[in-house]
Amino acid sequence: MNRRQIVRKRYSDGLPFVTVRVVILNPHTNRQTTFDQRCWVDTGFTGGVSAPHFRLSEARMIDVEPSPTTVRLAGGDRRPGHVCLAFVQRIENHDIPPPGIEIELLIRGEEPGCLGLEVLRNWVTEFDGPKQILSMYEQ
Repeated sequence: MNRRQIVRKRYSDGLPFVTVRVVILNPHTNRQTTFDQRCWVDTGFTGGVSAPHFRLSEARMIDVEPSPTTVRLAGGDRRPGHVCLAFVQRIENHDIPPPGIEIELLIRGEEPGCLGLEVLRNWVTEFDGPKQILSMYEQ
């Protein structure tokens, strides 16, 4: 199998983080907002990207009103949040061809965000726990 590495990053304390570029697009006006979000790589999160609550104002700035939702956390607790359509256009230094990976952006909580399986399924992701190295490969 011929794989091309797109991310190789050391992490510490068992917590792999990456920075992703997220774009929210208003399909009615074509206005968009872009932000870079530090995310914990979370294979237990089935969604795309979760971002802190303060990102809600960025969506509203381009007249996108994210829909209210309720999120079930790992422990079973339910918490309020908001969701909207977005695109991941970059992970670390790897650009993703436009328009990017379409995701459901979950806006809730505090820093950092989470990068979940909806995005990770696009690559092979390896965690070398003893060396604490995260690697991602295109297939």
